[in-house]
Amino acid sequence: MKFLSLLFIFFISLHAVSDEQITTLQKVRDIAKTLPDRYGETYENTLSAICLTESSAGKNIIGDHKKGRAMTKASLGAMQIRIATARYIAKQTPSLTWLSSYSDEQLAHRLLTDVRLSAKIAAHYIIILKHSRSDYIKVVSGYNGGMLNRPYYARVMKNMRLVRSLIKEGRLT
Repeated sequence: MKFLSLLFIFFISLHAVSDEQITTLQKVRDIAKTLPDRYGETYENTLSAICLTESSAGKNIIGDHKKGRAMTKASLGAMQIRIATARYIAKQTPSLTWLSSYSDEQLAHRLLTDVRLSAKIAAHYIIILKHSRSDYIKVVSGYNGGMLNRPYYARVMKNMRLVRSLIKEGRLT
């Protein structure tokens, strides 16, 4: 059974993850590696798995948008960040305070087009969540707006296995 699981993950990673998705994931990883928490830990694997879960690594950059509702209320970009979340993280993070000078529309555009900025905000968000929540499942759930979201956590962990497989294959560093 374990062999079949490994074979499945190998097959998925070879055939389902495009070069464009790999490029997006690598950008997320590169940013995450530069942003350690206060203990020196970085979250490149976690953020890569979240990126796959949230936007299929940049394939779906507009999430939860409802007709008749402003685009600025949607989750945006590779990391599916809402404007309100980006503004909250910017207030908490000295290196991102410059985002306060952006209008909602300008910030939405940046989130949609700048994977590195999206990853930077997401990394800081994970670090903030890590410092306020004791359990990893609660940190990951918090990224999706909940305290304990087991279905979301399970999807992220499934994608974590895919990320690890891509690393073993040398497609991600």
